[in-house]
Parts: sequence; C-alpha cells; structure tokens
Amino acid sequence: MNSEFTRRTFLTAAGGLALLGTVGTRNATAGFSPGVVGTAPYLSDRLYPTMGTDSSNPTLVVYVNFLSGSSQYFVQHNLEDIVREYVLTGDLNLEVRFLSYKPDAIDTYLVGDDEGEARAARAAHGVWDVEPENFWRFFEFMYWNFTTKTYTHARLESYMDLAGVRNITKIANRAYEDRYDSLVRSATDEAVRYGISGVPRVRLLRDHKDGNYGDILGWVRTRLDRVNAGSVRTHSLLPGTNYETPVYVIDSGKPGPTAFVVGGVHGEEPQGYRAADQLRHLRPTGGKLVVVPYANAPAISIGARYTEDGDLNRQFPTGAEPTSRLARALWDELVSHDPDVVVDLHSSSGIYKHDGKVGQAVFPTRATPMNAASACDYVNEQYIDPSEYPSYYDFDCGNSLDGSRPLFIHKVYGDLHLPGYIVETTRKGTTLEDAVTWAVAVARDLLWQHGVYHG
Repeated sequence: MNSEFTRRTFLTAAGGLALLGTVGTRNATAGFSPGVVGTAPYLSDRLYPTMGTDSSNPTLVVYVNFLSGSSQYFVQHNLEDIVREYVLTGDLNLEVRFLSYKPDAIDTYLVGDDEGEARAARAAHGVWDVEPENFWRFFEFMYWNFTTKTYTHARLESYMDLAGVRNITKIANRAYEDRYDSLVRSATDEAVRYGISGVPRVRLLRDHKDGNYGDILGWVRTRLDRVNAGSVRTHSLLPGTNYETPVYVIDSGKPGPTAFVVGGVHGEEPQGYRAADQLRHLRPTGGKLVVVPYANAPAISIGARYTEDGDLNRQFPTGAEPTSRLARALWDELVSHDPDVVVDLHSSSGIYKHDGKVGQAVFPTRATPMNAASACDYVNEQYIDPSEYPSYYDFDCGNSLDGSRPLFIHKVYGDLHLPGYIVETTRKGTTLEDAVTWAVAVARDLLWQHGVYHG
C-alpha cells in the first residue's frame, strides 16, 4: 500500500491537524485526493452509509470506530482490497456501522474516554443523510488524517470542510442535537446480536471476522458464494395500473419459515414504508422474506391516508373477500406465499397510553402476544431508554388482534390464524431517522423470534 501514499497527496495526521484551525480553509482541500474508497459508487436510499452498484446485491457490513488505530489500518489496507475486488465489480454492497459504545455496556465508549467517538459517528451519519455523494470521501479523509484526540465540534467541522463537505452547518446542527443517536446505537445493538466485541469487524449474514484478517478476500468469497445460493426476485403487484408497486422476494435457498412484511398501507406514514424498504435489504439465514414496501402507491403519491378507494386498512373483512381491487391483490399475494409470520409497519400522530393514539406500540394477533412484548422490551432497552426521549416514548405491547375488525392483520389471524403484528412508531416529536430505526429494530427482532433472521 505504500504506492497509495505516493499516488495521493493526503494530509498527514500531523500536517492535517495543523491546518484545522478554522472552518473555511478551502484551499487546504486541494491537498486531498480521494482514492478507491472515497470515490466508490454509493446507494443513497439506505439508512446506513452504503456503497455498491446494485441494490439487490448481498451486503457486507463493516464495523469501525473513528478513534481506533486498527480501524485506520483496515481502511487504508484491507478495505480498499474489498472494494476493488467485490464492490466495484458489482458483486457486493458494503454498509458501514460506527461502533461507538461497548456492546456489553451501552453507555460506555468503545475506544475513547469521552463523548468524542459517538459525536464523530453522529456527524458521519449526518453527512450520509444530507450529502451522501460526499460521504465516502469524508469517511476516507477521516482515516487518512487519523487522530486519537477527541473529536470536538470544531474539529469535526474542520474535517468536514477539508474533506469537501458543503452543508457543514446543517449537518453539524443536526448531529449536535443528537438527531442520529439512534443510528449510532444501532451498531451497538447489532454487535450484541452477533457477538461482536470490537473493531474492525466485517460481517456477511451472521458470520463475522476481524477486518485485518490476512486472507479477508478469501473469507468474503467463501461467504459470498454461500449467500448467492439464494435469490432476490422482484415482480409487480397489479402491473400496468396506477396501483402498481414492487414486491421483493428474498429466498435464502435454505429450509425455513416465510415472513411477509408490508409498509405503505397509509400514504401519510413514511416511517412505515421507509422502514419496510430498509427491511427488503435483509438476507434471511433460512426460509424466505417477502416485502411489499409501498403497498398503497396512490396514497403514498399524495401523502394521504385515504384515496378515492377509501382507507385500504379497512378493506380486509374476516371470512370474506377484501373489498377493493388493491386489497384483493395484496391479500392474494400474501396467501400465495403461505407465510408463517406477517408484519405490517405504520406510524401514528401520537403515543399509545399517553394521548389516546397508537404510536410506540406493537399490536400482535392472538397467536403470539408474548413475542410483541419481548420486542418492545428489547427496543426500549437498546434504543429508547439510553436516548433523550421521555419515558412515555417506550414501546408498549398493545391489545391482541382477533379478526373482529376489517384490518389487514386482523384478517391474518381471523382467516389464517397466523402470528401477525402491527408495528406503530410515532410521528410526534421524533425525527424520521429515529422512527425508521426503531421500526426496523422491532421488525428485525420479531423476524428473529420467528427464526427468519438469526442475529
């Protein structure tokens, strides 16, 4: 890798910091020429920073920390090899997690002794959210100008400026208000699930390996071959009509249960359909995952609950045919896959048991109420309790659904007697990023409990 130092004119750790006195030193950016990582293609529709060329490709998850010297070595050496061999060739996507907290102590920092590493991770998520086209350049800059000093607000703003990030004030304000804290804590949550204790680490499905492992390319190839034994297929629901919407069928190629996930039944609830869209990127470790992220395309297009066909989630009477063309098509799609569990993602304007609304709750069918309670406890412990949100934002298990109302999940139980769940986050006082992160975490835990997603 010495040739990389001669090819580029990166700022060195010492020289770079000497230039970081004030924000706005634009002429310094001329000294930074991004390499393979900094210029990689990216998939901007992902919740977490992701590089790749095809949304349906398997995803390698990378755990790093901005204050970790071993993470620096990984980025400067093995990460570039992975990007060249698998990402740029269109075989693999790569998604990054910033592990800032210790998995066995969610409020203890992984590397440093202050808040700097979590602050840097929030800033990085802000760059991805606001300016994804510059994220990988910023990411690479951070590691080629590595420092063990704390990441203060001023230092982070300077690094963003020198890396060519434009919307520094907007990103900084969001990050410093803890807007992306749920995303940062999600790395800790996943580390607990997979038994990951440090960085750098790479993961494909539930297998993981030290990122600086000598034959990391061989390790990736072995896992990639196994993942590709499955398939990702897409077809349309009601093609050629104004209801047309994609259906994603992710088959592991191994025996196991089938899960059916729906979002976007109500068009004014982006938290639900954005979360469902993120879940379609999961690769089940067994069985099959079917996702309809944007079920009610006409309602989503106008951001409304109702269309000229009425409320879609009131068109599924138990023991009878659904009462609209779209409802019938969605139900027929579900039945054709013979699912073992169904998850319907929504959001509410308020909070369950606080203001009479239904947000921050999971409503199970009578089949598995304890699974819903367990998922609520899990998300509260990992996400809500460590956050700045008041305690009434904790998720609660709602009343059991028995088929007595014409709702989609009611019919799942009334006609099929299946485990099913309505997941409701709240739009009240939350950011979209937080609500989507929570919804994904709840759904992922439910899928895990049903054996679809191990880890």
